[in-house]
Amino acid sequence: MKTKFSLLFIILFFVSINVHAQWVKFNKKELAFLANVDTVSVVITFNDLHFNADNLTEKEFLEHISQKIKKHLNNTEGENWKTEYFNYKNELWPQAFVNTLNETNAFYKNAPIFVLNHPNANCTLNVNAFWMYFGYQAVVHTEPAKLHLTLDLTETNSRKQIANLRIKETKGLDIKKPEFPRVSLESMENAFERAAENLGLSLKKVVK
Repeated sequence: MKTKFSLLFIILFFVSINVHAQWVKFNKKELAFLANVDTVSVVITFNDLHFNADNLTEKEFLEHISQKIKKHLNNTEGENWKTEYFNYKNELWPQAFVNTLNETNAFYKNAPIFVLNHPNANCTLNVNAFWMYFGYQAVVHTEPAKLHLTLDLTETNSRKQIANLRIKETKGLDIKKPEFPRVSLESMENAFERAAENLGLSLKKVVK
């Protein structure tokens, strides 16, 4: 009975994440070595980060949102949101990406373990988030967060590039509870998780 239940869970897991899967294209020969690698370091960066259709800089975006919060709520709430934003950016989003990548790869026999900022790993996955849209939350309408990433796989010591990947626009989940005048940091976290799922599903080609 337990075996049947476990098998059903695995099937449902892959069906649920394949529905919205966005395959990450890469050269299988370039990444075939991952089947023999135990650990991959993951470094999350936000170089040249811009926001929304008008490509606001991070400074401009944070000022825009914090001023909106201060206008509708108060100054303390505006400053608290900026603090929360940096907590998500520096801690929660990177950890969510790595956790989801490992969870997705857990079903593959030859998959490596992905670890944040592991200096002793032989290869490093450099993930750069360069564009974000936090979506729109209102009583009558919501839109999910959107995220653009580039990924470089390099040799850790020499920094020699092994492969260059790109995950095009990844959407988070719709946030059911309106957060106006704030924007949803949680929805963006889900966009990171979805991007990691897409990468993990694609890596099945070389680590199954």
